[in-house]
Amino acid sequence: MTESPGEPLRKAFVVLEEISGSSKPLTLSEISQRVDFPKSTLHRLMRVLTDIGAVVRLETKAYELGDYFSRLSAVRGKSRVEEFSEAITPHLIDLFRQVHCVVSVGMLSGARVRYAGTLYNREDSRIARTFRHPVPVHRSAVGRLLLARSSRDWVEFHEAASAVCAPGVLTNPSRIKREFELIGRTGVSCLRSEHNPELVEMAAPVFLGGEAPSAAVVVAGAVSRTNLRTATRTLLETVGVITDNLAEAG
Repeated sequence: MTESPGEPLRKAFVVLEEISGSSKPLTLSEISQRVDFPKSTLHRLMRVLTDIGAVVRLETKAYELGDYFSRLSAVRGKSRVEEFSEAITPHLIDLFRQVHCVVSVGMLSGARVRYAGTLYNREDSRIARTFRHPVPVHRSAVGRLLLARSSRDWVEFHEAASAVCAPGVLTNPSRIKREFELIGRTGVSCLRSEHNPELVEMAAPVFLGGEAPSAAVVVAGAVSRTNLRTATRTLLETVGVITDNLAEAG
């Protein structure tokens, strides 16, 4: 059966999404298990992605994202999320000092979330890798939060998640509906990593006018080292101050 012209590109993006969604570099075997591509196809894809700098092969023979896409985005100047993170940097620093976890800002960009202003300790450098590149909405506490608090509903979220998932990986619609209702009641999205159950993210919205939030602040850390109740309370207090200050400045 002849492969369609766009199939190699689709497979390349599936591989990149798996690497970007992982909390640690992935070996070729680990990538193969997740994407279920023939080894010959995967070897060819990794060689091309490595050549252009989209992925980097480490000394451990594992792969992580390279700086190819970062270099492309740098050409067009600062993004909205970068400009926003700079405007609220003092608040992010204050939150970081209180929770001792990774702190970042995220905004929706189509079916993905883009981050900026990430702060982290050396011991959390692996966790911070998650926020270097755009992440599919269904793999992000920020993505779930912003969709749940916007005019869009859980059906749209499910469609977006299905569009960017690898074949055979779908998000349960009923579970999404219950989660969106919980986010609506609490104002916070809490998500365990798909690939690392010990990693947890908490996101809270920042409103810049209007009913739907424009961005979200996220706190992430290892479950064993994170006081979820304290971190959530501090996060909500911080976004409340940010929202009030921005409203006064506007």
